[in-house]
Amino acid sequence: MTPQVFRRLIRDTGGNVLPMFAAGILPLIALVGGAMDISVAYMARSKLQKSCDAGVLAGRQVMEGTSFRPSDRDEARRFFEFNFPDGTYSARDLTFAVEQNPTRNTELLGSASAAIPTGLMRIFGYDTIPVSVDCNAAKDVGDNDIVLVLDVTGSMAFPPSTGGPPKIDSLRSGAVGLYRALEDANGSTTRFGIVPYSHTVNIARSLGNRDILTQQQYVDVRTRFGRLTYTSKTVHINQSTWGTNGNNSNANTQGFRTSGDGCIEERASIGRSTNPIRYATTITLADVDTVAASANDTAHQFGRYDPGVQRGMTQYGCPSEATTLRTYDSETAYTNAINAATSRVTGGTYHDIGMLWGLRFISRNGYFAADNPETRGPVPVNQHIVFMTDGRLETGPTLYSAYGVETYQQRLEGSGTQNSRHISRFKDACTLAKAMRVTVWVIALDVTDTSDIEGCATSSSNFFVSDGSDLEDVFAEIGRGIGNLRLTR
Repeated sequence: MTPQVFRRLIRDTGGNVLPMFAAGILPLIALVGGAMDISVAYMARSKLQKSCDAGVLAGRQVMEGTSFRPSDRDEARRFFEFNFPDGTYSARDLTFAVEQNPTRNTELLGSASAAIPTGLMRIFGYDTIPVSVDCNAAKDVGDNDIVLVLDVTGSMAFPPSTGGPPKIDSLRSGAVGLYRALEDANGSTTRFGIVPYSHTVNIARSLGNRDILTQQQYVDVRTRFGRLTYTSKTVHINQSTWGTNGNNSNANTQGFRTSGDGCIEERASIGRSTNPIRYATTITLADVDTVAASANDTAHQFGRYDPGVQRGMTQYGCPSEATTLRTYDSETAYTNAINAATSRVTGGTYHDIGMLWGLRFISRNGYFAADNPETRGPVPVNQHIVFMTDGRLETGPTLYSAYGVETYQQRLEGSGTQNSRHISRFKDACTLAKAMRVTVWVIALDVTDTSDIEGCATSSSNFFVSDGSDLEDVFAEIGRGIGNLRLTR
């Protein structure tokens, strides 16, 4: 072959494509196939991580305190399997495990793994790609202040519609679920306040003498031309049921406050008339937080609920004393407090007065501001109200309530029915709670129509319906929901 022919053959590229393609196809298949299979494995791992997270969060959520039971493990597995069901990405050898951290019993340690089948990479002997994840969850309960606003109206003395013990008995035995769910929260402080309510509240012991009116308006009954007429009268505390210390007004006020029968008549709405007293159909932050500046600040003082001098009423009653936020060092002490707070079952259902005083007890800017800090040291304090009722709001025209005898005194402004105006006040109190960053939990006990109360809850997951038989479980679920549940990995 001459040099010229050889050079011509070198320059001729015809027919070279096929061998070049044959030489490059395998690396190309490996590159594209590997990218596809790795992409599928990546998506499978992401799904596995989310499912593992859901599992440990669910398991930690249902734990009572630091007790990790087989049922809690089963709940974790159910959530994992719901989020990563069989057949997802054709995964093989799927595993999920969850255990309690032996050195930190408020934390669950989880792990999950699977083998994801390959597509094109199978040509090169890679049948599966292994994926694994870790997922840990802890519940940092932190410090919590919880005010229980409990319906103790007359209907609570009756069994629920499904039968069984009286509803008040179910409440007394069921409320312990809340304490049990929180009692093993290591390193945290949980305080409970209790506000039993019906048509008024018994809160005078929690106030000071300066917060109570000395002279007060009541209904009077007189006979005129052979007919009864209802007018107004002013009664000094020295002439009231508590006027046992002669003309010593301060001593009589103290006697009222510490008598155990310190139910109140609600003060006028801030900015409304105080003589005669008028209530708006709204509740403002000023209504919650404004404190009487002195014993002479009558615009911001509360009246005495005194059936002994009130007239024109067909029904009256004073529930048991409320207690401000405090700790209980044992389940027995907490249970005794619940029993004492629910020992008097009486009266009509005024949700607004109960919720209003729940807010006053927990507010950081009102009557108990000094005792309701945002933090204790470096630990934030979470605030909660648990509101429980067995019925719709139901007022009475001649029932003697915290708002007086409404038919005769007509203190409540606005149009519409008396019930609807009190419902308006109740809803405003609920809205204020959320604005104050208080988490509201609502329990409807044996209630068929929940339209008035359901919206009070912070969210739908904070609203519960009970027939009474499961009340302890409901309180326990609320306890498990209180605090900060978070992933730690």
